[in-house]
Order: sequence, then C-alpha cells, then structure tokens
Amino acid sequence: MSILAGIGDLVDDWLEVEALGQAPHYRHRSAVLALTSRDVPIVGTRAFLEACCGRIHSNWLAAIDAGYSNPSRENWRWKRHTELSPENKSPEIILERSIVSTCGDDWSNQMPTASGLVGPSSDKRAAVDLVFRSDPGSYSLIELKVESDNPLFAAIEILLYGLLFVWSRENMDALGYDVEVQPVLGAKSVMLSVLAPRGFYSDYELKNLGTALNAGLVEFGEKKGVPLGFEFCQLGSDYATDSTAECIRSAIEDRCRIWVAASK
Repeated sequence: MSILAGIGDLVDDWLEVEALGQAPHYRHRSAVLALTSRDVPIVGTRAFLEACCGRIHSNWLAAIDAGYSNPSRENWRWKRHTELSPENKSPEIILERSIVSTCGDDWSNQMPTASGLVGPSSDKRAAVDLVFRSDPGSYSLIELKVESDNPLFAAIEILLYGLLFVWSRENMDALGYDVEVQPVLGAKSVMLSVLAPRGFYSDYELKNLGTALNAGLVEFGEKKGVPLGFEFCQLGSDYATDSTAECIRSAIEDRCRIWVAASK
C-alpha cells in the first residue's frame, strides 16, 4: 500500500483525462498532448488539492487501524548526497549530484517524504530530487528531469510531494517529527518546481496547467498557513553529462520560469 493510494484517480478526474491505457491515465503521453492542445482553463484546483490531502489522511488512518504506525525518522531530513557510482549513467542522477556538489550548502537532494508511513516498506522511493533553501525560511522542492517522462508527469509528482509536506507539517506531533530535525517542515514559504533542460519542454505547452496549479496552491496555502506556489523552470543553458562545474553553476544561476501567465 502507498500513502498516495487512490490519488491518481483524483488527478484523472480533475484534469478530465481520457481513459486510455492503464490507470492512472495522466501518466501517459497522450494526456500531456491533450492538455497541450486544450485551451479551456483548468478549474476546481483547490477542491482537488483538499481532496488529495483528505485521501492521504484517510490512508494513514487506515494503516493505524491495521496496527501500523512507525514512519521513518529520515523523512524530511536535510542531507546532501554527492556520491555517485561509476556504474550509474542516469543523466538525471548525474546532474542532481553535480548541482548539490557545485552549487553550495543551500542545496540538498533525495529528501524522503513518506517512507514507512503506511507500512515498513512503503513509499521508500518517494523522495524530492532537489531542495533549495533561498533563505532560512524559504524552500523550493524540485522535481528534476532530463530525458525521462514528461512535464505533466513531473508536475504531478512534485505536487504530491508538496501535499505530503503540507500534511506532514499539520501532523508533526503524531508522526514524531521535529523542526529541529526536519527544518523544512518549519518553512515560511514553499515553491514547488519542475526543473529541466529546454528540450524537455519543447513538444508541449502547459501554461494552463501551471497557472491552475499556482493559483490553486496559493489559495490552499492561505488556508493551511504557509505560502505555496508552483512553477515550471528551465535550466539556463544546455546540459550534458560531461558539463563542467562552471557550466552547472551557470545553468542553475540562470534558470528561469516558463509558461508564465500574463499579468492582469
């Protein structure tokens, strides 16, 4: 079982994704292509976010009723993982480790979010790729993509981690968390970001999705007492697995938002 069980169906309903392939259907490329060609605004985002948090909570209560309550104390800890096996050829992992190694102590990576919440082996791979601390109380939770998946898949992935953040923050005492150990949970503001090279976005246009997620998270965050937001971001320069440290720093420093709604 997963703490996120059932949320894929909520995503499909919210986005009105056509039921093609195996559920959840938003994971398929057909869904992101359909969103790219859709010019009707996405509505009901706040209600969708509240429903997701409700599902997370009910999944957790079900695990407690079944006799399990032992979340990992590693969840939400700030750690920097820079080691890389020579056998690991994943462009995303290589870039992730390179960012943390070269861009300073305000970058962390592979932050667990839900390990052990509903079972001893549950959700062990549910981790935020990158976390950036822009000041002591402001954080960005970042889903990093290079060559895998698509922008819709990435957006929902980081969104779910963001919802786990909100839920974990509300239930810190019951979960045994502490802001001294898990300082992210004491954040004064959190931005949820997808970060990728320019080519990752080239076949798509998801301004409607980005706008809906950001607006919904702003409203949702106001209710929850923590400012929230969403953004699609593009690396400031092209990336290759053999990029120098200077190129990596430049790509991060010059990263920019894309698909930004025009100001009214």
